[in-house]
This record gives sequence, structure tokens and C-alpha cells, in this order.
Amino acid sequence: MLRIDRIGTGMGIIIYNSSKKTAAGIHVLRAKAPNINNTNPVYYADTVIPYVMNYFKEKGTSPPFSVAIAGGAALLDTPQAEDTGFELCKAVKELLAKENLTIKIEQTGGSQIRSMLLNVDAGKIKVV
Repeated sequence: MLRIDRIGTGMGIIIYNSSKKTAAGIHVLRAKAPNINNTNPVYYADTVIPYVMNYFKEKGTSPPFSVAIAGGAALLDTPQAEDTGFELCKAVKELLAKENLTIKIEQTGGSQIRSMLLNVDAGKIKVV
């Protein structure tokens, strides 16, 4: 079972290959790394998605992938809070499209905290 808990303004991303039963669970809080020499590629959407895809490639895992995203919530009742989640969601979608990954499950926006679950053996992804 792969689980990403307490996704609020950030974005949870699950990328899963059912034939190899290989998955990545990502929880990002920012869209872009501050510089190209970022030392933590798993913190930012623009570095973690290529990082994960490269890892899959090194391990011999190739498409098709099932992709689910959740988050981008506005947890505070301010325009800035709404914009933060919306902009991160938009960036994540663009970055996934750049990698030719199609989103199959999406629960974004709103004002609730979510969790994502993947039963790796059964291939079932749920957002709760």
C-alpha cells in the first residue's frame, strides 16, 4: 500500500505502472526549484517528475502509466491561498503533460485536506 497523507495546498502525485507493479508517490509543495543546481530534486515539481521518470527508465519501467493527482486546496479564506494551490496544480499538470503522462484521476482545488492511496498489487488508486 502506498499512501500520501495530509495533502492540502501542495500536490500529491501517484505514477503507477500496473504491469511491473512499480509506483512513485510524490508530495510537492512548490512548482519550481529556485535554481538549476537544486540539491533536493524531490521537493519541487519541476525536478521531481523528471527524476522519477528517469528512475523508472533506469529500472526498465516504461509506459503505460496510471497517474493520479490531488491537492491544490485553498486552506485559508484569502485570494492568495487560492492562487497558491491553483498555480501549483497548473504547473504540475503542465509538467506531467511534458512527460507525456495523462492524468486518470484528479481531485484538486476546494478547501479540504486529502489523502491518496494506491494498492500496488490490485492497481487501485483512491483519493479520500
